[in-house]
Amino acid sequence: MLGDLVKGREKSTLTLIEDSVEEPGRGLLSCFLLSLCQRVDEVHVLTFDPKSQSMLDVVPAGTNTKIVHHNCQHDMLNWKESSELCLDSDLAKVIKAKGNLNRDRKVALVIDSLSALLLFRPVPYTCQTLHKLSDSDAMGASVEQVVALVHHDLHDNSSLTLVEHTVSTVIRTWPTQSPGHEFCCNTLHKKISGKIVRIKEHFNISDQFEIENITELKTVIDSTPQQPTSQVDPAANLTFNLSLTDQEKKARSQVKLPYTYDQKRIEATLNKSVGEGKIFYQPDEADDFDEEDPDDDLDV
Repeated sequence: MLGDLVKGREKSTLTLIEDSVEEPGRGLLSCFLLSLCQRVDEVHVLTFDPKSQSMLDVVPAGTNTKIVHHNCQHDMLNWKESSELCLDSDLAKVIKAKGNLNRDRKVALVIDSLSALLLFRPVPYTCQTLHKLSDSDAMGASVEQVVALVHHDLHDNSSLTLVEHTVSTVIRTWPTQSPGHEFCCNTLHKKISGKIVRIKEHFNISDQFEIENITELKTVIDSTPQQPTSQVDPAANLTFNLSLTDQEKKARSQVKLPYTYDQKRIEATLNKSVGEGKIFYQPDEADDFDEEDPDDDLDV
């Protein structure tokens, strides 16, 4: 999955890479940058982090002509009130003014990192900015992909969740669990068909910043059959019986209840009563006569 996302074989308009101090993700972002330089006509790189220069240094001399660098580090908060790019700038407008955008050109954007926007601007503003940058109509060109890096250990879960709902792919770096691999990541990818894929992979990054030795980490399920547990009889140690023997059932069936009438009692009553109406109840097979629970038919 990760290799297809980097190479562009799997479509992902908005890709978010979540890293931390222990598991940095700028190397993975560099892999996306080099791949985008080979696939599109123009790559706009927005840098808010002083360490972003290390990502730009890996681009070969023959390929960096496609890169348009937007440096947001000098006056990021616009304290000097200069005309340089800052967090309050309309990023889409700045990119269109500096780039050569038209409908026939494929462009891509790489943001390092999105944490600056999340720390100093409201989260909805950041989500709207991402959505606008990925919109081909708003940018005036065919936007192939937007890849953004964010340091998840600097933000709360609610802020990250809102951003994750905006993007189509979330790649979070993870401590590796394989001695033969240097990196590990959890990927959540929303396909165009609507299917959601979750996968955990180990991988390495070569000196040319290409993804290699990708291995999917599968969860091991214990298939050992469990021994059947013996059922404990709850009525084993009671001082009374909950069931009846055949002899007790026969004796119970012969008991005549005082409120029922057999044929003899009906005839005797009819002979004694003249000119009076009587109601006789003769039970049938569907009637339930359970002396132990007379309210069994009630839904209580």
